[in-house]
Amino acid sequence: MNKKSIIGLLFVGALTFMTSCADMFDISSSRVVYDYDHTLGSSADSVYTTVGILHAFQQIADRYVILGEVRGDMVDINKNTKASLRNIAEFNFDEDNEYLQIRDYYKVINNCNYLIAHMDTTIRHNNERVMTDEYVAALSIRAWTYMQMALNYGKVTYYTNPITKEAQADVSKYPSYDVKELALVLIPQLLPYMEYKLPAWSDLQANGTSVTSELFPPIQLILGDLYLWLGDYQNAWLTYRDFITDNPNSLMRAQTGSETTTFTGYMPLGNGQVVTDNRMTGRDTRAINFPSYVNGLNGILGGKGEAITVVPMQESTEDGTVSEVPGLFMSRQNTHQLNGSALWQELSLAQDYVLGAQGPATGGVRGYSYLSNKGDQRINYYVREMQNEEDEFEVIDKFVGRTRTTGTSETYTIGYLTLYRRALVYLRAAEALNCLAEQQHDGAKAVQAFGILRDGFDILFPNGSIYKAELQPYTLGVHARGCGDVYLDTAKYVVKDAVIAEFYGKEVEDVNFTDTIHYVEDRICNELALETTLEGNRFTDLVRFAQRRGADYLASKVACRKGTENRDEALYQKLLNKANWYLPTK
Repeated sequence: MNKKSIIGLLFVGALTFMTSCADMFDISSSRVVYDYDHTLGSSADSVYTTVGILHAFQQIADRYVILGEVRGDMVDINKNTKASLRNIAEFNFDEDNEYLQIRDYYKVINNCNYLIAHMDTTIRHNNERVMTDEYVAALSIRAWTYMQMALNYGKVTYYTNPITKEAQADVSKYPSYDVKELALVLIPQLLPYMEYKLPAWSDLQANGTSVTSELFPPIQLILGDLYLWLGDYQNAWLTYRDFITDNPNSLMRAQTGSETTTFTGYMPLGNGQVVTDNRMTGRDTRAINFPSYVNGLNGILGGKGEAITVVPMQESTEDGTVSEVPGLFMSRQNTHQLNGSALWQELSLAQDYVLGAQGPATGGVRGYSYLSNKGDQRINYYVREMQNEEDEFEVIDKFVGRTRTTGTSETYTIGYLTLYRRALVYLRAAEALNCLAEQQHDGAKAVQAFGILRDGFDILFPNGSIYKAELQPYTLGVHARGCGDVYLDTAKYVVKDAVIAEFYGKEVEDVNFTDTIHYVEDRICNELALETTLEGNRFTDLVRFAQRRGADYLASKVACRKGTENRDEALYQKLLNKANWYLPTK
């Protein structure tokens, strides 16, 4: 079966919702063709049904980025921004807004419910259950979609039966859950399938790149996220840690030379430096490969790239669903509708670049210096000034994309949108670990016990590792990429009482345990911004941090999109009310 030829086709049983606002489960369309008694009894059935789910999944993929970033602090609007995006950025939610329609999420849910209800997972071939992979894939997509709905809309109407009859479409018959209540429901469902494999379809492609099991969110990571939102930080940390240690790259090319080294027991991140010494000239307009590596399926270090889960998109509408995201952020005609915010620029410039000394170490210690005027260089990799024959234009090159030229116009397409990647997993693991230290703290002893201090390797590998020296350049801790050789630093990129005291304007002896926890949490929050901005996580990340730190934590950041000196006081006051964070459900 040539699966890539059907990826753009709508599953014939896909539920099509009408635009009536009577209720979100309107099934009056004549295109509903479910046969409730039909059993999915062959591998072909399971594949076609799963492809239908993936098609419906494509319809909400752009919204993951748009809703997650436009409401956040790292993206800003401009004079070209259309009303629907402007209203989202200003938290003026119109029920008719094209990006807020909840029924598109329920289309995914209903397709998953259909497969889960009707798939015969007992069928065996060569003594192996041949349909289980697609069953687990449907569970993972359904859980991830429900989680996104709860995060965006505050509450989600929850059901697991496929809605095929009008009598089943009454919203009042189903419970409504917020994200914590949803987590309590989903976690027991997912736990039995945590070790199951997801489908691997190597002949599916996204803009010429082969995609395999990256099509589906790993249940282990969904569980980690649910635990994190629930506030069960011990299980969140253990789940992320297990994923990190259960998914190693067996082969990895060394940073210098072409030899291959075998590492086991960890999930590597690749070269953390991002910018080498010969790139220290500020903004560089040459072609770069870092964004492709970060979001890519094929890494530049000889192993896989960082992408764990992607949603394939098409290059043209003739082939299927095309992502709107690249065109919103970049345009040769300078008509793009979204920009990186001034606050993103501020945060990047506030970082110190650590430049390791050349030559052999002295007394076993390698020297280093700070280049304070350079800042975090990731923004210079993502935001580039380009020039054509007429003028300069800005390109935000965070996405793996292609350019198509028709006459004098140019459009940007993207092969896939990334939902999970390795750096995100490490940062969420760090967040869970820091919260766990606070939850089970015993003064300063807990700081060391849970690894909040300098060397994270002792936590990732509590029994030690013969690979520690080799791993150091690849896994550099919470803050690594974009700022050079930060692992050499002993003064600023460390957690010490003196550093914390300077940050909070306190005397060293006055630094307490809560100060330490909050300082580390702030560093993690900033690193999530520097590392994953424009990928769709930012606003919900801020919501999660604000659950622990208060509404001001989110409101003060979002209100400063245009810079800390240009805070939007009206927006700040609006966001102090948590009810204004969530989208309307009808």
